[in-house]
Amino acid sequence: MILEQFPDTGRLTAVEKRIFALELVQAADAEEGNELDPAILALLDQRLAHHEANPAATSTWQEVQQRVFGTREH
Repeated sequence: MILEQFPDTGRLTAVEKRIFALELVQAADAEEGNELDPAILALLDQRLAHHEANPAATSTWQEVQQRVFGTREH
């Protein structure tokens, strides 16, 4: 697995890993000439800031599944 080549990533928090993944995607897109829409990036930044300011206002994937499908992923 490629992550084994970068053992320091194991010390990142879940949020840091998501940010790192986003930055990797952005870097790959930039190399291929695919720039992300600045409006989308601004919206994602806004949503992340809202989540960080109000973590209790969010739902886990399991909670969403329960509400939408009436089931839980096992």
